[in-house]
Amino acid sequence: MKEVDVTEGENPNTNNSNSEITNKYKRIGMYDGTLDDFIDSISCSSVKFPYSLLANNIPLTISNISDYQLVKDIFNLSAIDLDTIVFDFPITIINQDYSETIVANNTEISNLSAICDSAIINNLSAITCVDIQYPISISLFNLDNDQTTFISIESDQDLFIFMNNLPQNEVYSVQYPINVSISSATSIVNNDSDLKSIIDNCINN
Repeated sequence: MKEVDVTEGENPNTNNSNSEITNKYKRIGMYDGTLDDFIDSISCSSVKFPYSLLANNIPLTISNISDYQLVKDIFNLSAIDLDTIVFDFPITIINQDYSETIVANNTEISNLSAICDSAIINNLSAITCVDIQYPISISLFNLDNDQTTFISIESDQDLFIFMNNLPQNEVYSVQYPINVSISSATSIVNNDSDLKSIIDNCINN
């Protein structure tokens, strides 16, 4: 008896590269670019450290996440002024697929923002309201040689790379139960259907 059923749907936790749950796992694993939205206004990406900018005409060098507070403090100096960011180009953008793009001007930032907006509309952007507690284990079955292997996923990036590069000749099954965090609360997920429901509720709310 195989550890993974090769017919998708025969086992509700068996999936291939085209499965709905594969897309959801891939989106959970995407790079979360929301932490610096108040700086770059693009939720699909973030600016790679270090970089320099003017926050309301005050020069700053942003070297780590803690430096975000420097920008927020400047923005909070007045409740009625128009907060502005001017980058010292070029800057490097980390995209939701973990690739990097060198950006030379505001026009290129606007183009990335439009691409992100399209991804959000078409449900192709990162799912950031659900966090998986790693590690998780995945059973992978190769249809060509009847070989089963077990893979440990240690991070969001590991998860994205696995789901994004899954070959057509392989099916997989996540080894449930797994734990996920939603708004700082932990939930136990027992199967693919549970995860789909959690994600759908989280996105809708």
